[in-house]
Amino acid sequence: MELKRVIEAIAIQSGLLSELLQVLERETNEMGAVNINAMSLSNLTKEELTARISAHTPLFQQAVSALTAREGLPASTSLGKLAEHIAKKGGRELRIQQQQLLGLAERVRRATSLNREIAERFTSMVADSLSLMTRLINQSNVYGASGGYLQRSATAVMINREA
Repeated sequence: MELKRVIEAIAIQSGLLSELLQVLERETNEMGAVNINAMSLSNLTKEELTARISAHTPLFQQAVSALTAREGLPASTSLGKLAEHIAKKGGRELRIQQQQLLGLAERVRRATSLNREIAERFTSMVADSLSLMTRLINQSNVYGASGGYLQRSATAVMINREA
């Protein structure tokens, strides 16, 4: 019974991670196309999926804890160790499911890392562009008495009416 609950919990967790991976891959394409509206929608979807994963995690942990207790293993036993223990007894399904979940989690980590790097580079590029535009706006080209253009900083002057 506990083993079945753990396998079902892994299946749910895998489904949620698969959905998240699809959103992350879509977001990568959206960032490449600089589709701000679609990226905003992807962020909302990621937040919803993250909340669903967080809500499911305690149920998943309870199922693993119950199976760990039934098998007489310490409460701190990881899912991988538990899967190995069950596999030694002839139950390979948990080990297979655990390996698939681990692979899926790694793919999510890589996609998240890639998207973070793209976003950081994009942010840096925008900041550099804005800085350049600000510098250009704050400089004025003035034709000087010597016949050439002089670059001077443009400054705002406020005149007091009483003066």
